[in-house]
Amino acid sequence: MEALELLEFSAKIIESCKINYWLDGGTLLGLVRENRLLPWDDDLDISMMHPGPDELALKELIKKFKKANKRVKVRYFKKNNYYFSINNIRVIKIRNKYFFGLLKGNVCLEIFIRYKIEDETYCKVGDQVQVIPYNLCNSYKTLIFQNYNYYVPQLTSEYLTFKYGDWKIPVKEWCVFNDDKSMM
Repeated sequence: MEALELLEFSAKIIESCKINYWLDGGTLLGLVRENRLLPWDDDLDISMMHPGPDELALKELIKKFKKANKRVKVRYFKKNNYYFSINNIRVIKIRNKYFFGLLKGNVCLEIFIRYKIEDETYCKVGDQVQVIPYNLCNSYKTLIFQNYNYYVPQLTSEYLTFKYGDWKIPVKEWCVFNDDKSMM
């Protein structure tokens, strides 16, 4: 229940900042394949493109989550490389907080910030770089789940195939770092 509430709440906050997003990872897979959040998935995944030179939208997003009394952790890139620039936002982690902010909620929603270079998009997941072709994540459609319209890639099946291969068959012992086909 906490996951469903956090997902809808976060989608509304992102939309209020007029930022395009899409459900990603196990969140997208579960809703498309099984019309539910995967019970063995331990987080919620959202991706969005970096807004370019104007980072005000991301700063506003972070402020809105904090104002809504959510626990917000922002991770930045610590060094420059071909894909990323130092001090750019890498991921925003959102959790509920309880007992005057001393306890964090069990569910973590991760917002991955993707950077476009030529025809590819890149983000960092853990210590690895993930690459997704830009054409798979530059247009969106809505997916209704629990009476809310979430954004998903327009080419949902192709997106899932790129990441998971045969995504229609459940694999419970799946590891993003070893099995996700989009990891470099």
